[in-house]
Amino acid sequence: MNSKRFVLGISGVVVGIVLLIYSLTWILPDMYYMTAGEYGSWLQQKDFTQSKHENVDVLLLGDSRMKIGVDPAILSESAYNMALSGCNPIDMYYSLQRYLKNNDAPKLVIIGYAPTHLTHMENYTERSLYFHYLSEDEVQEANENIRKYDGKDMTGEYIKYKYRSPAIYLTGVLHNLRKNAKVANEVEYAQLAEQRGAMFLEAVKDPADQVRPEETKAMDFSPLASLDFYLRETIQLCQTNGIPVMIIQFPMGEYGIEKLKESGYLVTYKTYMEDIRDQYGIPVQTDIPMYTNDMFADNSHLNRNGNRVFSNEIKRIIKQYVE
Repeated sequence: MNSKRFVLGISGVVVGIVLLIYSLTWILPDMYYMTAGEYGSWLQQKDFTQSKHENVDVLLLGDSRMKIGVDPAILSESAYNMALSGCNPIDMYYSLQRYLKNNDAPKLVIIGYAPTHLTHMENYTERSLYFHYLSEDEVQEANENIRKYDGKDMTGEYIKYKYRSPAIYLTGVLHNLRKNAKVANEVEYAQLAEQRGAMFLEAVKDPADQVRPEETKAMDFSPLASLDFYLRETIQLCQTNGIPVMIIQFPMGEYGIEKLKESGYLVTYKTYMEDIRDQYGIPVQTDIPMYTNDMFADNSHLNRNGNRVFSNEIKRIIKQYVE
């Protein structure tokens, strides 16, 4: 009997702790327990798209390669980097739609994604849904399109994130409360606001260490239908609003370029980009630039020096739009 009471008592304590932590996800502001050093950027971006801004002439849309690789301050006096680390065209479509509801159209939109973020969408749940970045209406529409184009029902996943399932949030809450995530997220938020949405990496990859982008793990480029749909919808949204739009490609090292040539990945990716260029009649870079290894901070992202070089290249390309 005592043993049974002991087990019941322990079980009660465990359940109580779980319920307490679960309640914290509803009571505490998200800044306190969302991923330290990452949630701040998503919240800053969300706030930016929902507020009014004057004279933004160039908007940058994309993932972390855009966010870290292009400095808006180099492009123009009022360019803004709306890219998000780990995002895909779903997040960027609704970000732009939201921005245009609150602001005048920019003179130019520049789109750029790592090819892998056109073929996989794990981050849609792990970041966008986890951080509650999209509104309920936006998520429902996105899920309908994912079901239509990919044949995948995301309803169950969305419910888990909407109601902050302990199975998803429990470990993160414990970890991030202990790390004082609130301070880290507030610092990141302030830095990105000051840097017009851009993020910079100072590290320099060892020149002898090959730059191995995620794409080298794939045998071929095969865009996910839903992500292809949202990339095209973003282009059409720009054109409907009379905004010139272009697509750029981000540098890779020699190792990555050669591996993608060998696998045939580059051929199919270039063909895909050419199709978009021809269908919409917009400027599209179809070749991936090759940079030396010392221009990278890691296997995917340019360091600060690589950023300067690449940003100046983009500045030269867009000169006709911002003068």
